[in-house]
Amino acid sequence: MPQSFEQFSRRRKNAQGIRGLLSRNESFLSYATLVGFRRQGFRNRNWARLQLAEKALFRCALWVAKVRGKISNTRLMVQVLEIALKLTENFRSHIVKAGTMRSLTLYKTYSKPNGVFDWAPHIKDWLSDRNFIRYLGILEVNAT
Repeated sequence: MPQSFEQFSRRRKNAQGIRGLLSRNESFLSYATLVGFRRQGFRNRNWARLQLAEKALFRCALWVAKVRGKISNTRLMVQVLEIALKLTENFRSHIVKAGTMRSLTLYKTYSKPNGVFDWAPHIKDWLSDRNFIRYLGILEVNAT
């Protein structure tokens, strides 16, 4: 079934992710947005990694959004967005998360009195550099 470019771009815009959703300051979740999250979870194989209760809650949220048109309950939105974060997680985000955790650990260790930052202050810049955080993340992922 051929689609028009407007329909395709609308679907792509709805499924762009949580960051785009939060940047638009919307106070509701639409059915199309939730379907986009679920589709991305299927493609990333993250749907299979969800617990049974999380799958059930997400399916229930899909049903509510389809029937009512949107979800505007804040408590439900928070729980559904936590699940959506799990669904949209990919390998790159896993690397960045691991690198950020390692960077924070090193920062806490090196910032002690008479620590590394006293005699090598440029390391603070390294620990906040995105490329170095990715490097630390790759080291962490490969070590496990």
